[in-house]
Amino acid sequence: MTKKHVAIEVMPRALWVVVGFTLFFAEKWSGHNFAVTSNVWLGTLGSNLLVVGLYFLYWTFRFLLKPMFTKELVTTGPYAFARHPMYVAIYLALIGLGFLIGSVVWFLVLVAFIPVWYLDCRLEEGQMTDLWGTQYLTYKKKVGMFFPHSF
Repeated sequence: MTKKHVAIEVMPRALWVVVGFTLFFAEKWSGHNFAVTSNVWLGTLGSNLLVVGLYFLYWTFRFLLKPMFTKELVTTGPYAFARHPMYVAIYLALIGLGFLIGSVVWFLVLVAFIPVWYLDCRLEEGQMTDLWGTQYLTYKKKVGMFFPHSF
């Protein structure tokens, strides 16, 4: 693996580990336990967002299986709607989990990591442009970073 590909292959995985540890320890240090909320509305909203996020993540991985080995640019499936659907799916699931456990600290940590993820995605997109050139730039013009352009 070259240094150029570190942003695509290693950095996102390392950041998810950091986010996971930060969420876990922030919850522990805040004194909040990981119990499911007794609020029916928050529990229902959280459960639904968690399921949608996990399904969206599954859908994203289905479209990445073959290209992980062939190193093709993926522009179909969830990638037709967002250039970084995996990040969107994971954040949806984490937001759902936050509602499910009823934690304000959880959301503060997620919000704090938004600029980090944005910068990581920008770095990743530079790498993608280096790898696929005009093909990626054309795709980038058509598809929004996290949401379809119509948002």
